[in-house]
Amino acid sequence: MGTNYLQAIYLDVSELSAPEPMRQIFLALAALSLGQCLVIYHRKNPVPLYPKLTELGFVYRVDVEHSLSDSTALRDSQSNKHARSKGRCEDLAVVIKVAFKTDESALASFSEMELQ
Repeated sequence: MGTNYLQAIYLDVSELSAPEPMRQIFLALAALSLGQCLVIYHRKNPVPLYPKLTELGFVYRVDVEHSLSDSTALRDSQSNKHARSKGRCEDLAVVIKVAFKTDESALASFSEMELQ
């Protein structure tokens, strides 16, 4: 599908208390530009976020791991700048990839690309 790649911007809200994760996510979304994808690490599946993303014109993909200890793929996909050393997310490790709707084809190919 060509070289339609997105620049990954990482945001880890897994250690924050509510409502701070949602606040940080919306601040990061506001700063997102075309060609960038926000990769959010969360300890919960933030279901109320998804209709808001659609309403704002974003597309997203959600990957859920049920045990952080089994989520080697999650850890391996992160850049060296983004290390998860605290490991307090026992129940879920949720990775949400968000891009503008106009970048939908790039987001679709996101699963095939290496995050760097």
